[in-house]
Amino acid sequence: MHSQREDAHFFATNRLLASLPPPDYARLRAELEPVRLAKGFVLYDMGDSVRYAYFLTGGMASLLAAAGAHEVVQVAMVGNEGVVGIPAFLRVNVMPYRVTVQLPTTALRIRASVLSAEVGTCGALTDALLRYLHMLVTQITQSAVCNRYHTIEERLCRWLLLSRDRARADVLPLTQETLAHMLGVQRTGVTAAAGSLQRAGLISYRRGKIHVLDARGLRAAACECYRVVSEEIAQFVAA
Repeated sequence: MHSQREDAHFFATNRLLASLPPPDYARLRAELEPVRLAKGFVLYDMGDSVRYAYFLTGGMASLLAAAGAHEVVQVAMVGNEGVVGIPAFLRVNVMPYRVTVQLPTTALRIRASVLSAEVGTCGALTDALLRYLHMLVTQITQSAVCNRYHTIEERLCRWLLLSRDRARADVLPLTQETLAHMLGVQRTGVTAAAGSLQRAGLISYRRGKIHVLDARGLRAAACECYRVVSEEIAQFVAA
């Protein structure tokens, strides 16, 4: 991860920030620092103090809950619709989960103290962050339901579709090992599920990349959790 100067249009690619009224946006922009986030970079681990919030401008980060000493499971995703570092504006200042970059991206980071002060004075920003928090809670809740009741294949379809939406691309640089960690299952389970989807002509997999061949078919094979989460995101962005 490193800072770098960017053109003005770079700042408008985060949908939450772009929804702010121009005066609020301009004031906040002066405090934003562009950074690059590499795939696999751990933004926060569980229990870390939150020094910065990150408004993603693309790619994807995963929120991971611990399922044991060495096991994690994904409970939510963040793309350019939102922000990593919710405790920064809740003034809790302790991260309750691990945050890992799954698809490389750029982000706009802001000091937690600055964001907290802005939330106290900017009604539009507060409203946007609270609506985003509601959407995030919906994701986490749906993930709990999905992990309990749906098959690995259904969950894999949901995860690939949500990743595709964030990446805005049909080719996803994801290994089966990564998918196993995200789904909280053994790699053999992901291999079997991915093989089934590949035989059905929905995806192809080669050299650490998954190519979505049939998004419509993938949606049909996914559980209803994809629809619930994607509609919630769409409502948040449209508001």
